[in-house]
Amino acid sequence: MKTHFLLLLGLLMTTMLTTQITGAKELGPHLHKTTLDNKLTVLVKETPGVKIATVQIWVRAGSIYEDKDEAGITHLIEHMIFKGTPTRGPGAVAGEIEEKGGAINAYTSYEQTVYHATLPARYWDTALDVLVDAVLHSTFDPKELEREKKVVLEELHMRNDRPTTKLFQAMMSNSYLVHPYRLPIIGSEESVSSFTRDDILAYMAKHYHPENFVVVVVGDVRYAEVQSKIRELMGNLKPGTYVKPELPQEQPQDKARFFKLAEETAQSHLALTIPIVPFVDPDCPTLDVISSLLGHGDTSRLFHELRDNRGLVYRIHASAFTPHDPGLLEITAVLEEEQVIPALEAALEEVFKLKYLLVSDDELNRIKRNLESDFVFNLERVEGQARVLGSFELLTGDPREDDYLEKIRGVSREDIQKIAKKYFKQNKITAGYLVPKGTELDLDQEKLQAIIAEADEKARQSIPPSQVADAHLTNVHRFTLDNGIRLLVREDNTVPTVALRAVFPGGLRAETEQTNGAFAFIAELLPAATENLPARELSLKIADMAGSINGFNGKNTFGLKGDFLARFFEPGLALFRDVLLTSAFDPQEAEKIRAELLAQLKQQEDSLPSLAFREFNRLIFQGHPYSLNTIGSEIALENLSVRELKKIYEKQAKSNNLVLAVSGDVKAEEVRDLVEKYFGEWQDKTEEQDSGEESFLAPLPPAEPEMFTIERDKEQVHIIIGFLGAMLDSPDRYGLEVLETVLSGQSGRLFTELRDKQSLAYSLSSFAMPGLDTGSFGIYIGTSPDKKDEVIKSVWRELYRVQDEEISPEELNKAKNVLISHYEMSLQTHGSQAMEMALNETYDLGQDFGTRYVEEIEKIDANRVMEIARKYILPEHYVMVCVGAK
Repeated sequence: MKTHFLLLLGLLMTTMLTTQITGAKELGPHLHKTTLDNKLTVLVKETPGVKIATVQIWVRAGSIYEDKDEAGITHLIEHMIFKGTPTRGPGAVAGEIEEKGGAINAYTSYEQTVYHATLPARYWDTALDVLVDAVLHSTFDPKELEREKKVVLEELHMRNDRPTTKLFQAMMSNSYLVHPYRLPIIGSEESVSSFTRDDILAYMAKHYHPENFVVVVVGDVRYAEVQSKIRELMGNLKPGTYVKPELPQEQPQDKARFFKLAEETAQSHLALTIPIVPFVDPDCPTLDVISSLLGHGDTSRLFHELRDNRGLVYRIHASAFTPHDPGLLEITAVLEEEQVIPALEAALEEVFKLKYLLVSDDELNRIKRNLESDFVFNLERVEGQARVLGSFELLTGDPREDDYLEKIRGVSREDIQKIAKKYFKQNKITAGYLVPKGTELDLDQEKLQAIIAEADEKARQSIPPSQVADAHLTNVHRFTLDNGIRLLVREDNTVPTVALRAVFPGGLRAETEQTNGAFAFIAELLPAATENLPARELSLKIADMAGSINGFNGKNTFGLKGDFLARFFEPGLALFRDVLLTSAFDPQEAEKIRAELLAQLKQQEDSLPSLAFREFNRLIFQGHPYSLNTIGSEIALENLSVRELKKIYEKQAKSNNLVLAVSGDVKAEEVRDLVEKYFGEWQDKTEEQDSGEESFLAPLPPAEPEMFTIERDKEQVHIIIGFLGAMLDSPDRYGLEVLETVLSGQSGRLFTELRDKQSLAYSLSSFAMPGLDTGSFGIYIGTSPDKKDEVIKSVWRELYRVQDEEISPEELNKAKNVLISHYEMSLQTHGSQAMEMALNETYDLGQDFGTRYVEEIEKIDANRVMEIARKYILPEHYVMVCVGAK
């Protein structure tokens, strides 16, 4: 009983203590975060056994938050903060720390000011008391202020005497045209000279409030004691009322920028920048890896190529400036003036190469290890740990660095190439130089643009002849065999699998009423057996390799797909070849498949949505093969002979019609050699080279609304209201897809208005299906018969609404995000990548289609969506199909 009472008492005490620590969290072993009632943040990292402690007060008050008449005041305050308080005179603030064997200092950056003291851990409370006193109670004595202003002015003059400082400031002021990152932290001689004590107090009153404070303590301390002391010293501070104004943000850079400086200097310098992202952006870890790869250390690409190989520079360095707002990739070099242009050309070429060539695994792993090592070694000292905690807290709201390191470790070769393509564009470069006075270089804005273009082209030419430079998927190679086969290979060793896709023109578009269903039949019959392997033996051979080979068909194409573990690639390719070139077209297998296809037709009759779409396609595409049933017609399926099917297949399946795509853990050149080995002798049997494609005129919209009804004894009715849509290569397809996405989904307009608000239907969606000659766009509804008329009226109300009113910015952004993310997520597997490559080649969309797709979707604005709605939603020219109950 006594033991139970003591446990209960202990639990009660713990509960009471916890309730007194507002917002307290243990984020990790010995790492604690507390938010006081006044919104002041406390971070404590206990490091038992390390007899040192550091105390840091981070203030969200940096130079970018200064008004125009306050330029440099943040930095001046940092100088003045240790000049005395009511209880500690000038020199006593620093003296009290130094007499304990410690050090005290401060620094100002663009986004924060940091006051810090490091000393033996047993005196941590002294450091906290001194820093809090200085930050909250500095007197800013006018005489001390005048003396310190002179010190700051001397610092400013000293900085102006440094050529590298002038170059840095010119680099920032040309890279940023409106954002205050462009302004010097120290201010100007005029502004610093003008500040009074009242100016400082006014600035402090705006910014020095608990919600802007983060107190970081790291060392051999106890969390409970630290937070208690901070609460005692700072817990009664009142929150401020000043709201920081929105900072001006840069517009996208549309052309290269150039600057030059001539100063009294013996050494020349080069600088270039590229706009990148803020720290919180998902691309940031990859950009950190890229900057290290380019210019961090003696093994970096820029150092090795420009210094070691070409002797163009003495030193060269790259870094990623990733603050709270969008940052910069910065490259600086020390060199002779006559090497400025050659070094600029060479540096840009190395930067652009990352767009076209994958880095090696060895190089990437070395860079990631070095980045992690630099980061971790910085944590050996308590000051380094506190600096990381404070930085991460202010930038992300979470002081832990673990997630960042995991992201660094997760950066892949493909990530680097993707990010390089995204950011390293010719119009995004800012470049300049500093040379001795009297030096003239043949470099200006026009010449810079020419150098950038030439460097990009040289980088492009460095890729293997087979590699597709602008492919959306990384590391894609293209080959054309002598017999006309187009081979696409993507090297990707992230997963030991490989996918093959063989695509021919055909499918529904190559059928007639008499042959409707032929390609659905062929897709099933083709991989059923080969001339040398009966069905059972073929299935076993594929299963032995843990693989699969299947046929497919669609509106415009048909073919074969195979998936294998990478170690079975060659035997899998050989079997894949046998299926394509020596399929048995076995009569017994054909009869089994015929019965299955006829059964699918019956199932289609039982599926009311499928039946509705079949009839919609028949009516909207009248006169075009797209009007045929994708499964086939009963008469054709019953009457197509094996001989006819083989003849249709051989007409389409010719070597010059074949696009073969391979994606996975393979080497492009090896794949090319193997495809030559297994497919090289394939020659078309006929001398005539048939492309396998016919030309069709796009159908005209219905002359008037066309209604079609199929009545069934069912409880629901399925409705399609649809129109002709866009072609695959039409610019309209992007706006139509955005419109379709605005209307679709559980948060789309149709679902929200007709189901959530009015309960008119249980199933609602829109569709946009582009095709080669034409496409379709429309609305599908599943509802009860008694609501049919009302739901149709409501659908038209929404269709008229998108014609008459611009969609909201929120709807537009959501739709674009959905489309882009769905597209990118659809390319995760080797199979989907191979099919994407093959179809883009077959349709002549180009391997850069994915990049262009994303760009075109991002360009769509609300007005364009309204234009598209008016163009394609034609109230006098549509088809409406109703299937189901009366």
